[in-house]
Amino acid sequence: MSVESSRAFLQIAYDSPELKQQLKAVTGTQEIVRLGLRYGYTFDVPELMEASSSFTGAPDEAPKGGRRRRPEPGGDTPSGPLHHEYRLDDLPGLEDVIDRLPDLKVMPSSVDLDRFQAAFREEDLRSTAKSPADPEFQAWHETMMRAHWRDPALGSGAPRRDFHLVNLDEHVHHPGYDRYLEAKHRMVRTLEEFFGSEVRFSGSLWYPPSSYRLWHTNETQPGWRMYVVDFDEPPADPADTSFFRYMDPRTQEIVTLGERPRMVRFFKAEQDPSKLFWHCIVNPTSRHRWSFGFVVPDDWMTAVARRI
Repeated sequence: MSVESSRAFLQIAYDSPELKQQLKAVTGTQEIVRLGLRYGYTFDVPELMEASSSFTGAPDEAPKGGRRRRPEPGGDTPSGPLHHEYRLDDLPGLEDVIDRLPDLKVMPSSVDLDRFQAAFREEDLRSTAKSPADPEFQAWHETMMRAHWRDPALGSGAPRRDFHLVNLDEHVHHPGYDRYLEAKHRMVRTLEEFFGSEVRFSGSLWYPPSSYRLWHTNETQPGWRMYVVDFDEPPADPADTSFFRYMDPRTQEIVTLGERPRMVRFFKAEQDPSKLFWHCIVNPTSRHRWSFGFVVPDDWMTAVARRI
């Protein structure tokens, strides 16, 4: 393994349209390491990080693992609804997305669910019932950020408390990974045809029973997001489901949205402090929830309007 091998792979990733397309579907460094191996390049994560930090093949669009330029904050005050939801079945042109869901909704054997459940923290879950505008919440949040969301007594190997969920892209050695990755590639291609513009995966997340993602803003990655949400089975009671919660930055109103199978949600992450889109996700049920996120073009509504 070597930094040179990693640099060589980053160069072909920059030069090859086919590989560029494949990289739109990956979000984790382990995925890039595995993809490099497919092309005959052997390197590990530290070598990838070192190589990407000095890579100059694409000055304004560094490959994953490097840094992107952050847009300058600013812009008009947001108006109108801050979220938009649709039934996936009501969006003609996304039939292939529905077909790919069974291959995306994986439960990697590399995940120790007993250990996962042991990391559950009731006090953390309770924080999702607070408002990000509450000074008490703000003080707690700042304290946890300084601790990098880990218990100091447990050391750096302790699980992060703000992510009680499974990032599927961190599990690349389970038997279903290759089919899963191909489904992600197909999903990106389908969405690019639908929107007529570039689309990238932003996350593939599995929420087992009693899981959550605490309040956050995604301010370091601004722009429109699309999430496809699905479950292992529909709820017997529609009220017994997971929920997405956000704070309206204009009014500080807390909005809670119950979820249903095969739904699509859009919202915009902002950088301006006055427009931060604070949101959290909780699955308090006995079912399994998956969400697949994408960076979509700013004019996504035009593409949707053409279809419905």
